[in-house]
Amino acid sequence: MSTASPTDGPLARYLRELQGVLDRRPANRVIIREVSKATKELCQDDRWLDERWRVGEPDRYARHLLHRDPRGRFVVLALVWQPGQVTPIHDHACWGVMGLVSNTLEEHCYERLDDGSRPGYCELEQTRGADVGRGGVSYLLPPYDEIHWIGNTSDRPTISLHVYGREIDAVNVFDAEAGTVRPMKVRYDAPGSDDQPSVV
Repeated sequence: MSTASPTDGPLARYLRELQGVLDRRPANRVIIREVSKATKELCQDDRWLDERWRVGEPDRYARHLLHRDPRGRFVVLALVWQPGQVTPIHDHACWGVMGLVSNTLEEHCYERLDDGSRPGYCELEQTRGADVGRGGVSYLLPPYDEIHWIGNTSDRPTISLHVYGREIDAVNVFDAEAGTVRPMKVRYDAPGSDDQPSVV
């Protein structure tokens, strides 16, 4: 399913490129490299992004579904962040690529030090942090690079493009200080969506 248009524009070409990458069934590291390259190229110019996918929310960042691969291999989202809007620390259980369409986001990445055998418990260590600016990309590569925190710490709205290797309908949310982890359902901002918490 794709909610994007037109069919011959930059976004449509980008989606075809992603499909071509995944048709080859490469290793995740190859997927990350090639999807990052395509995402960086798309994010150099924002004219392809329809106005309806630029709409934010006052109390949380907005998650707009742009495309769902018919074969269930990936989804593409546009996220709109007002100043001060942030995620909790969370995972994805899949590969992912983030590209900045406008402005900048701050990202902190974490490594899980415990083995996950204790329900509700976690031990995290921050491994890196960076500001990702317009046209820049960042990635998630399980099992080691897939837990992160993202926030708009600037004074202007930000739009980011996210590609994930599965339908993101649930994630784990971590509290590094308390040493706890819990599951959370997530949703898209679209007509008919229910009122569930939203994380990327």
